[in-house]
Amino acid sequence: MVPQANNLRRAVFLDRDGVLNADKGYVFKVSDLMVLDGVPAALKKLKAAGFLLIVVTNQSGVARGLYTTSDVERFHVALTDAIEAKAGPHIDDYFYCPHHESGSTAEFAIKCDCRKPEPGMLLAAAKKHGIDLSRSFIVGDKADDIEAGLRAGVTGIQVQSSYGSPHPRAVQVVKSLAEAVPHICKAQEV
Repeated sequence: MVPQANNLRRAVFLDRDGVLNADKGYVFKVSDLMVLDGVPAALKKLKAAGFLLIVVTNQSGVARGLYTTSDVERFHVALTDAIEAKAGPHIDDYFYCPHHESGSTAEFAIKCDCRKPEPGMLLAAAKKHGIDLSRSFIVGDKADDIEAGLRAGVTGIQVQSSYGSPHPRAVQVVKSLAEAVPHICKAQEV
């Protein structure tokens, strides 16, 4: 049975590297984990506003043979623990794409519908958690993050980074997750 629209939940989908933690390129070692300033407090405000917190992250390092799915999952546990240790809330769920067409690990070297800019991770999260995508947001630091959100029917906010120009349909470009929170909370009141 499909939940009625008024029973669906709202979510903020979060890219991981560059939004929640420092992006050092193919980050997977717990020893390299650095939660960005303001992230725990920003997440706490989003949670208090009634949003689910769902991480959606491309992890092509798995397909490239740089690390394993176990490494990704271990990093996610450490990230959640680090956020909670700084008085932040629990992350509700993590979705990651280990695929890349030009990967060297055969089982992950495929074209898929979960690698952003495709919306597969967001759609899977919506189905699993009963999320109203039209009342949800994505915060990412790359145009592909925003595009994935748009393809899923989610409003996109882009964190400035060195990864190219902002997506032309990002509703806001900010310097950090903390700067995105007031816009998200204001928009959800409408």
